[in-house]
Amino acid sequence: MSEQWKPTKEQNTGPISRVSEFFIDELNELQEELECPDEFIYDFMEAIRNRLSPDSCHSKARKLKRNNPDAN
Repeated sequence: MSEQWKPTKEQNTGPISRVSEFFIDELNELQEELECPDEFIYDFMEAIRNRLSPDSCHSKARKLKRNNPDAN
């Protein structure tokens, strides 16, 4: 993909906004349940971000699966 993907206005105000609010609510609940500092939540989010990095094995596997839907 040579161009960087950008969401539409509708995607930003719809599913992206909805999921963002969901994540924030869930992370707030997790922080309350664990009674952990902001730094833990920040590091937790960084671990998730790293998993979604284009260079991660998880990302490469998703791309391979998208490009080869019939492969097992």
